[in-house]
Amino acid sequence: MRLWMIFHVAGKEIRSTLRDRRAILSNLLVPLLLLPIVMLGLPLLIGGLVSQQQETASQIGIEGLDNLPDALRQRLEAQNIALQATDTPEQAVREDTYSAALSVPANVAERIGQGENVEITVYTKPGNLRSELDSGKIRSAVQSYRQEIVRERLEEAGLEPSILEPVTISTVNANTEAEQASGQLSWLIPFFIAIWTLSGGQMTAIDATAGEKERGTLEVLLVAPIRRSEVVVGKFVATLLFGLSAALMAIVGYILGGTILRSLFSDMMGDQASEFTQVMGGSLSVGPLSVVLLVVSTLLLAMLIAALLIGITSFARSFREAQTYLAPLSFLLILPAISLQFSELLDFGPLIYLVPVVNALLLMDDIVTGSAGALPVLLTWASLLAFAALLLDFAYRSFKREGVIFRT
Repeated sequence: MRLWMIFHVAGKEIRSTLRDRRAILSNLLVPLLLLPIVMLGLPLLIGGLVSQQQETASQIGIEGLDNLPDALRQRLEAQNIALQATDTPEQAVREDTYSAALSVPANVAERIGQGENVEITVYTKPGNLRSELDSGKIRSAVQSYRQEIVRERLEEAGLEPSILEPVTISTVNANTEAEQASGQLSWLIPFFIAIWTLSGGQMTAIDATAGEKERGTLEVLLVAPIRRSEVVVGKFVATLLFGLSAALMAIVGYILGGTILRSLFSDMMGDQASEFTQVMGGSLSVGPLSVVLLVVSTLLLAMLIAALLIGITSFARSFREAQTYLAPLSFLLILPAISLQFSELLDFGPLIYLVPVVNALLLMDDIVTGSAGALPVLLTWASLLAFAALLLDFAYRSFKREGVIFRT
């Protein structure tokens, strides 16, 4: 193969893709901005809604309002709860008349004074955020009231409240610094890298194959004094470039989002900022070696996806048909990426690092959390390189078949 001819074909496909401004937007700007928006917008939105709900007076239904002890009423009102009498608390919550309700039995204060135990029923809708927040207010008030009663009973018996806690639990975070800094959402990094590698490369791949068939320019290219292998590799290089650029922008976007997250929430949340940014992955800090491992893994994954895209889209007769062929590929990337959340529960051994795509996502997660070993790295890279070569050979053989190239 002639290297200059490969670059000539690749340059043609790159220029063709860049003529479409949507390519620049989808490959560079969107992945660069999407992760910071997810990392910042979601917690700000949820935090704002939760804070608003906590500050808003909650209308809570109550059965047995006259039975409510004054001490418990004060604690409920301190939680910004407005009590509304109702005879059917469960039905009222079910029909969304109230987000939550409670039922207080008769003679509560007298029974408690006599040392009896009473049951207060709380009605809520699990899964309904407003209902759970309001029922949380109720539970907090009841818990405070219960602790006060326990303290009084212990004092009457001449006992200290500490007698109820003979054993205390202290928790030590045994994660490495890298695991703590990566946060509970570290799986988002390989997830977005994989998705944007596919999204960034597919536009170029479709245009370079099915698009040229529709325009009638592929026949002209194939009768020119150029080898089929040079055509395939040139289109592969162009697809790889756009897939890799989108993936790298996703990495930059994640680091940028983490930087903004740390600076923004340190002022807004004070002492809780460190814990919050760690949960969101905003404390991520990877060393030079980890960056190299992550970039090389991304490159090999992009090579695999680019070869796959060229091989699949070469069978399509039109741009729309190629898009139909590529639609299921997103699920092949999404499902393994989401499964990273449960990777601690799954133990497949080192052989899992031979499975293409899955191995890349697992390795990236290991790199981010600082737990990547030499064997997983070697197995993953060798597997990705081998499968990329096989898929590229498949694409080359497809381009040699006239029944594939000249389908109408």
